[in-house]
Amino acid sequence: AGGAPAAAAASDEPSLSLQQFGFRPSIFTRKGGRLVLNGRRLLFQPELAAASRLDACECAARALRLALALDEAEPLSSPRLVAFLDAASSLKAVRLDGLDEEQKLAFFLNVYHTMIQHAYSLLGPPSSLLKAISFFNTIAYQVGGDVFTLAELEHNVLRAPSCRPKSFFSKWVLPKSSYSFALTTADYRLNFALSCGSASGLATVPVYQPTLLGAQLDAVASAFLARTVAVSCRSGGGGGGGGDAAVALTLPKLFQWYARDFGSGKHAMEGAAVAMEFLRGPERELLRSRLAQEQKPDLEIRYAPFSFACSRLIELEVGRESSGRRISGGGPGG
Repeated sequence: AGGAPAAAAASDEPSLSLQQFGFRPSIFTRKGGRLVLNGRRLLFQPELAAASRLDACECAARALRLALALDEAEPLSSPRLVAFLDAASSLKAVRLDGLDEEQKLAFFLNVYHTMIQHAYSLLGPPSSLLKAISFFNTIAYQVGGDVFTLAELEHNVLRAPSCRPKSFFSKWVLPKSSYSFALTTADYRLNFALSCGSASGLATVPVYQPTLLGAQLDAVASAFLARTVAVSCRSGGGGGGGGDAAVALTLPKLFQWYARDFGSGKHAMEGAAVAMEFLRGPERELLRSRLAQEQKPDLEIRYAPFSFACSRLIELEVGRESSGRRISGGGPGG
């Protein structure tokens, strides 16, 4: 937040940092190599019983709202910080067994982004691929009586019914844990909704609500693809301004990593068709004209490199329009 460092310096009060706040037993607990962050409060039987009656989705939404409201240098005595840490602790006792698929998706997206914001506030974002591997396989929360890292939450809960990434090292670095509450229905929009604050995507996230989930996922997909997709006429094509000119399409790297989320995974055009659904204006029409060609489309598809330069998350306000889109496996026709 702009101006937060100056305010912290003026107050001489220690702010949320690893050195000042990190290795207290009430904050960090190591479980099987995981660094569990949401341990500020120990929940005893009466508190466990009370927390288990709370609405899980509301608990996760509240924790994320409080996390996104924190300044970059939040003082230790800040009521906002205390409220956030208590909200994160309450997630340990929520009941997940009664959640339907849309509720679970909203719940775990909010938990994922809460964990990202919590970890960045304490440790800062990772600055390289190797540091990111360690970071995402270490930072953890205790939720609903179980423990998972960021990597486990992404790949073994949220992406459990989806494809694994097509990369050489994924089989060695991705966790193989299983969870009874993992999602069972794939939704390709999840690729656009998960945000670690990378410069290759969006640093803005909504607080997901089950009743608005379709509209929120569509809005995030549109914002993500508007930022990351480029459509242009290639120089030397058959004509200027469109017509029969060759077209160059640049897609974000995730279309290559998770190609089978968008179709069979064998044809790059499947990802292009998904991107077209969410684009607007001349780019959409130009791409549509090439994908409609009966012969091999005059379309060159490239993938932008992924950036590991990450920043803290910011709340994205999403309208309340309803969405006719449904959760489904595979690409838009799946």
